[in-house]
Amino acid sequence: MVAAESPSPTAIDERALDARLAELRAAKDKTVRAEAARTAGTAMGLGLKIGVELVVSVIVCAAIGWGIDKVAHSAPAGMIVGLFVGFAAGLRNVFRSAKTTSAKWTAAIEADAAAAKDR
Repeated sequence: MVAAESPSPTAIDERALDARLAELRAAKDKTVRAEAARTAGTAMGLGLKIGVELVVSVIVCAAIGWGIDKVAHSAPAGMIVGLFVGFAAGLRNVFRSAKTTSAKWTAAIEADAAAAKDR
């Protein structure tokens, strides 16, 4: 009777490694797709957030400028400067939100392309 050879402890099971790699890729793709779905589901909320941030920043800065005008008796210079500063701050927030959203979408698209390539 011939004893069955046992694999050496240093032997690599390529099938098991390939299966584990496929599991990890699927888990990563699932996570990225879930993030993209959340991003897509909140697109309307993101639009409202951007609009509100823009309007509120203009109103707050204009109010601060108006307050400075009342104290310094320099109407309407402070309010005009406040409007411009508020508009600039609002645009900065809009660009920051767009950059964050763009990064999420890019990651999701790359994950979808990688998943399609693996199939």
